[in-house]
Amino acid sequence: MNELPETTDEPLGSGQYRYIGTHAWWTAMFGGPGKRYAYLAEHVLQLWVPADPAQDWLLDRRTTGARVWLSGSEEQAAADGFGTEAHWPTGRWQAPYGNFYAGEGQPPGPVPGSWQTPNTEFLAAVPRDPRLLYERLRRDSPERSGYHGPFTYAADLLRSGLVPPDLRTALYGALLLAPEVTFVRESTDVRGEPAAAFVVEPAGRREELFVDPLTGRFRGERSTLTEPAGGIAAGTVTRSTAVRSAVAEALGAPPR
Repeated sequence: MNELPETTDEPLGSGQYRYIGTHAWWTAMFGGPGKRYAYLAEHVLQLWVPADPAQDWLLDRRTTGARVWLSGSEEQAAADGFGTEAHWPTGRWQAPYGNFYAGEGQPPGPVPGSWQTPNTEFLAAVPRDPRLLYERLRRDSPERSGYHGPFTYAADLLRSGLVPPDLRTALYGALLLAPEVTFVRESTDVRGEPAAAFVVEPAGRREELFVDPLTGRFRGERSTLTEPAGGIAAGTVTRSTAVRSAVAEALGAPPR
């Protein structure tokens, strides 16, 4: 594809780990009839992935406590009798294959492969030809609200942080074939840094996937309301992530 460079990753040496760090702001919504509240909560996710997926992976998920209210306020919610704590999973998990939630008493095995939880076999089987990949994405995408052609499953796959460079190149090429997807060569990611972006605009919102213009690495995403919804004004960002991929020398060690 001419619009983006060939994608690259730092190679993993013996005993090293792929580190995927995600700084996210996700929306919590709650309330009752006539009373709707929403805020953005800050999350920090860190994932260490070994070169051999059968070795231990490490996932650290935290919320910082920081909030940005989008509709209502802490005081208003409390006055109306609503608790404001959202129950996102947080903690630190370690397991072979990244199977952090294996059933009790069961040895962790490979996670079943899917667009949302890709394993080695799933990634190897996904076509590297952009048109074949586009057809596969279109065929697999469910026809229900919230899914808009191949964009959603492409986002799911990129969000995992596990997509190898040759597949990312094919994935970007497949997105360029989707008539509902717009490619913006010069955009700005959630950190305010230059980025390329793939964009869809389903009813009421704008969804963006950001890509490093030099390396083709996934840099995060953003969802913005284009129409008011649930007491939240148009133009409000309701979800965003900033993603960093690097190499770490040991499980749980900061990336270099």
